Amino acid sequence: MTLGQKTLVLLLLINPLLLDVSAQVRPACGIPVPELASLDSAMQNIMQANDIGAGVLALMKDNQVVYRRAFGWQDKKRNLPLRPDCMMRIASITKPFTAAAIRHLIASGLISLESQVFSDGDPTTGLLRYKAFGTRDARLTDITVEHLLKHKGGWDRDEPGIPDHTYQEKQIANEMGVESPPSRINVVRWIMGKPLQFAPGTDTAYSNIGYLLLGLIVEETTGQSLLDYLQTNVLDPIGISAGQVFYGRSFKADQDLREPYYDAGGGLAANVFFPAFSDEPFVERPYGNWNHEARIGQGAMVANPYAILSYLAAHQVNGSNIGGPRPSPGNWKWNHTGSLSGTNCLARQRGDGINYAVFFNKRPSSGNSYALQMRLAIDDIIESGAILSWPTADVRYQDIPIPEIRIHADPTVLSFSSTTGRHYQLMQSNDLQEWTPAAEPRIGDDNELNFRLPANNAELMYYRVEITQ
Repeated sequence: MTLGQKTLVLLLLINPLLLDVSAQVRPACGIPVPELASLDSAMQNIMQANDIGAGVLALMKDNQVVYRRAFGWQDKKRNLPLRPDCMMRIASITKPFTAAAIRHLIASGLISLESQVFSDGDPTTGLLRYKAFGTRDARLTDITVEHLLKHKGGWDRDEPGIPDHTYQEKQIANEMGVESPPSRINVVRWIMGKPLQFAPGTDTAYSNIGYLLLGLIVEETTGQSLLDYLQTNVLDPIGISAGQVFYGRSFKADQDLREPYYDAGGGLAANVFFPAFSDEPFVERPYGNWNHEARIGQGAMVANPYAILSYLAAHQVNGSNIGGPRPSPGNWKWNHTGSLSGTNCLARQRGDGINYAVFFNKRPSSGNSYALQMRLAIDDIIESGAILSWPTADVRYQDIPIPEIRIHADPTVLSFSSTTGRHYQLMQSNDLQEWTPAAEPRIGDDNELNFRLPANNAELMYYRVEITQ
């Protein structure tokens, strides 16, 4: 059982009714928190105004998760309500986790902030000893681990004519004569053959390249995958169990069942896996327009909101000490955002003991990001005095009461009272070993649910309802 995700299983014979999602208001699951109803309104408002199909908001105060709700739908057609255990791609919020792994390596004495990233030709120097594809910039050997952490490595994707090299996968593969998408190491070798935009350490420019390199440094130094090193040395010590964070996959068919549909607004884009690894030359942008598996270090993670909150309670999420210990209480605020086609998210920590995480399965095509809009809205709710009293119960540990069950015959109907925000999923089995969904899930609304057993069942079938909050 994943921390904070409680499930009550009732063996039943039922036939669920379909959930009516025709209303504009998004279905919401998770325990309602009357004191924080303004957060419900903020999520509903932004999702309705921008036609966002799926969103999650979780908030922690003084190390207690006092709010976690999921809004919207799981699927593209918007028939299935969003799962209460929903996880999403967090894009660049991956970077603070990578930074924490680097900080642990430094504390362990395996590297230092001053460690030279690239070899200068001497096989005993440099953490990454790759051969450049092309003419290397002599300033590469000046880049240190600290430069990468602080986005001071020398790359600037905002310079005219300079794209984000980590997304030039088709071009890199063509020029190197390898299959697309190229490996992370080949991407780095190709980048090493391109000029820097400024001398390392002399300027600051947000850089995916820097965190791609930091992920490789962890792996080259430890001989472990970045995720394995993170899990043992960063995540386990702060209570983030395996399965709450993992690296996402490019194609929808391979993604975790807890992930929703990633909405890029329609239209197709070039598939970087075509033709070597896919027969489809064009795909929906979030599903193959980039090699998601290669975002390790910079933007590949999928997480649930509890994992983000646990990180925020223990580590600094941005700034010069990103990945280091969380600062002492005070009048400060840090946040990190994440954005990919089909993803927009926010991790926010405040010196008053409040942390929150927001996930959306869509990003705007222009204007302010949804993450920024929600940050402004939530901070205003907190600071305006709109919250008259704060709840103290931690929603991760609240019990699910067993409902009183009534069974009626001819036809067989099961009735019980539902609870607002709880998620009801009918499962079926003919051997009590293998269970599969028997109907679309439903969300409780404090009214009675009536489930009818299908008539003329050809074989003995067991049913159960899983009630999740």
